[in-house]
Amino acid sequence: MIILLTTVPGIEDIVINEVKELFRDRVAAVEIFGSSNVTGKVLVNISGVTINELKTLGTVEHVVMVLDIGNVGKDVGSLRDCIWKLRLDELLNYYTPNTTIGIMADRSGDHEFRSPDAAALLGERISEFLASMGIKPLFNLDNADLTLRLIIDQDKCVLGISITRKPLRNRPYRRFNHPAALNPPILANAMFRVLSPAPPSSRVCDITCGSGTIVIEGALLRRDVSFLCIDIDYGYVSGGALMNAREAGVDYLVDFVVMDSTRPAIRDNVCAHAIFNPPFGIRIEPLKGVTSFYDSLLRALRGGVLRDGSSAVFITVRKSLVRKILAKYGFRIMSERVVEQGGIWSSIFKVVRE
Repeated sequence: MIILLTTVPGIEDIVINEVKELFRDRVAAVEIFGSSNVTGKVLVNISGVTINELKTLGTVEHVVMVLDIGNVGKDVGSLRDCIWKLRLDELLNYYTPNTTIGIMADRSGDHEFRSPDAAALLGERISEFLASMGIKPLFNLDNADLTLRLIIDQDKCVLGISITRKPLRNRPYRRFNHPAALNPPILANAMFRVLSPAPPSSRVCDITCGSGTIVIEGALLRRDVSFLCIDIDYGYVSGGALMNAREAGVDYLVDFVVMDSTRPAIRDNVCAHAIFNPPFGIRIEPLKGVTSFYDSLLRALRGGVLRDGSSAVFITVRKSLVRKILAKYGFRIMSERVVEQGGIWSSIFKVVRE
């Protein structure tokens, strides 16, 4: 079975590692799909895997079962040729006369056509194909039984059936959402994998935890690590992060503290690692006060919250500013990963206190 996994552009290699770790020898091949290494798409050749297993992938947004892959040019004529050459026979294994069909098209690259053009042509082709079988298709664009996805990346087009009706980023434990929460949670999951804390006795601190998404994703991945969830707002901690952690069943692994992380009131060296999505991180804010905030936050980490040799992972759009402050306080940048979310390019930094 060939499947296409969609994710946040910039964490494709993390998706590949998760697929290999979870499915091991059932994976025949796995690679980034598209014209670059930052497409948000991973193609997997896999066997003996159930739909429910695929839905457990923590760094994936959608799972698409591939029906066929073709080649496409820049013009509408080449798009029509591509769509009409795609094999549709396997569609009959999932379709009945009462099945409603949805059509989605996603396009990336330099083309003379748009995604709606591709969706319209695919709908035309599906109607023609089913009519040749004596079947009248029932289209439902809002709540279809079967959703077909056409994914175009430069000169490749993939037709598949969407296995995920809802995005996997919609975690069931998220009963409370912080107004500036890290979205989607698959980024939080990926950040924790970048951190990769080593046991034993590892305590991971989220010093701006908000609704607790990062520590919850971490606790779901690693039950051998303890967590500290810190936020300056009592309501977010008690009515948000704590509630979400209980819903996820990991509250016993997390201590919750109301505190200003720029002026820490906890024991020195309490954190073996830190991981956080600071204010002014993913969301664009006025520049006033940003420098002061980041300076205070990183000074507090350097001044006692983190142990010597400890690592920290965080995400920010303030890349140049952060690099200067990290150098000021003696943090060494181990890696910087650029990711895209909602049209904004952010960086996930992994740093170590030296």
